[in-house]
Amino acid sequence: MSPDPDYELISAAELNRQMMPRVAVPEHERWLSADLARGEALRLTLAGDYDVRYGTGPRQVADLFPAPGPRTPIVLFFHGGFWRGLSKDHVRHVAVPLAEAGIAAVLPNYDLCPQVSLATVVDQARQALLWTRMQAPQLNGDPNRIFLAGNSAGAHLAAMLMAEDWTRHGLARSPIAGAILVTGIYDLRPVLRIQVNDDTRLAPEDVLPLSPQFRPIRAPAPAIVAVGGDEPPLWIEQSRRFAAKLVRAGGKAELMVLPGLNHFSITASLRDAGAPLTAAMLRLVGA
Repeated sequence: MSPDPDYELISAAELNRQMMPRVAVPEHERWLSADLARGEALRLTLAGDYDVRYGTGPRQVADLFPAPGPRTPIVLFFHGGFWRGLSKDHVRHVAVPLAEAGIAAVLPNYDLCPQVSLATVVDQARQALLWTRMQAPQLNGDPNRIFLAGNSAGAHLAAMLMAEDWTRHGLARSPIAGAILVTGIYDLRPVLRIQVNDDTRLAPEDVLPLSPQFRPIRAPAPAIVAVGGDEPPLWIEQSRRFAAKLVRAGGKAELMVLPGLNHFSITASLRDAGAPLTAAMLRLVGA
């Protein structure tokens, strides 16, 4: 593994180029617009329960896609947007191959920075998981086989839940059966020096508690840590380091650096059951 990056030695301009996906991919709006249009169309055709409230925050609603058979795995997928934008509508296509495979899915929204702090966003992700366990009968799902997933900031939220002590919430053991972490950010140190912090408003003392890279992994479970091969080197390194951390914690982590994919096309690929990342996700969840 390469040395721990010293972000203080990297210029702010270079950090913004490598750690701001919308800077790294100038045509990002084309990808996001296509994702949103696809998600809005699926709302009319994909059977599910939409905008079900799971908390008191303005955006704390989720889409539920039950499985046809009993006691199936449940995939809880958090959307990206650097904790300050986008929605579950942008990742609704993820539910299609899961539904075709007979797997239940839950896609939550959460409140966004700067209206709330990042610590509050993490707390809402925790609420979403606990709520999903309670919805398992409605989903025809198994409350003890919840697979966390997410893209970009959503992968960060899923990773934070792997560091949670679930006995503090009345559970005898972790309900996390595995994780699918897509193009995530796990070390928040560079966030202090990039444009996104205008909204996330992290202070230096926030970084370590909110960085999965520096939190103990309390729920080691099989994981896929995926990143696009066309993403900037510093962004790819985040996934390499977190996958190695999961292995050191006693879990099994498959690092996938997918050639030809950028930060946005890797998420779009999850609509295709035959795409390498989607196929790996279905194998993990169905195993």
